[in-house]
Amino acid sequence: MNAGTMLHRYCEERMDFLKKVYSKIDNTVKFIFSSEGQIIELSYINKNDGKDIVCVPSQTSCRLGCKFCFLSDYDLKVRNLKPMEIVSPVSYVIEDLELLERPLRNNVLLISVMGCGEPLANLSNVIRMCAVIAETYRNQYKTVRFAVASIIPKPALMEKFIETVKSRELPVKFHLSLHSPDEAVRKELMPGASPLHGSIEQVKKFMSLTGNSAEIHYALINKVNDRDKDLETLIGLFENTGIPIKFLIYNEKPSVEFEASLRVSHFREVLESRGIKTEFYIPPGRDIGSSCGQFLMDYYEKFNKISKKKK
Repeated sequence: MNAGTMLHRYCEERMDFLKKVYSKIDNTVKFIFSSEGQIIELSYINKNDGKDIVCVPSQTSCRLGCKFCFLSDYDLKVRNLKPMEIVSPVSYVIEDLELLERPLRNNVLLISVMGCGEPLANLSNVIRMCAVIAETYRNQYKTVRFAVASIIPKPALMEKFIETVKSRELPVKFHLSLHSPDEAVRKELMPGASPLHGSIEQVKKFMSLTGNSAEIHYALINKVNDRDKDLETLIGLFENTGIPIKFLIYNEKPSVEFEASLRVSHFREVLESRGIKTEFYIPPGRDIGSSCGQFLMDYYEKFNKISKKKK
């Protein structure tokens, strides 16, 4: 079955469009669908850099319990999304916004698997989705590529991911959610993550074997992961590795007494002086639940009739 036939079959499957929400602070548009009685959110992001970016989920929720993620406050049923449950909404977004009809359309379609869920926990379906999207839109865009963010819940999953990306020559960039160079602190922040040093070695292996790029994600949190000793440890871990670090603005969450750090500039200056490339990124759509770790939880509550976990 070719990709076009698969896409047609996927779009025949029952998925309901529920709502479209426009950001008031940037060009982000949130699309909300339901499938099998569960919410599926996608975000269209246009940073005026020549890319149409669609941020997609891989699961209906997540079991990994990251402390800073809004999902961890709720008991939601976790189900791996089928390829059609990602492909069909992507197609809907592209058609609804008439992305292929614009006179000055973008040259790159980037599917960012950084929405709800842990992509490596649904690896086979995510890979199949990538193959279908790449084949379907290869004549509509000059470049179709993908980005996958993960905490690497199990080393074996990362090994399989590397092997698959290499064998299929998939244009996938890998983003490791690090968020602390201290093993104990990282485990507290992300209890489902694999050990620190092993994860970093796997990132190096991914870059070496696939020839694809990778980067580290790090949200600086005041007095949690922005200490001087954290900075020195980051230097020890990443100096001379060629792996860049992207600092993200921390999205404060009412249920956790964390605050965004004011030391981003200092961290970047010191790291850059040691030859470690850095970037500071303010994720788009913060007012509509499209930023890192954010979701339209009031909509989840209403649709799924759920409430927050008891403390």
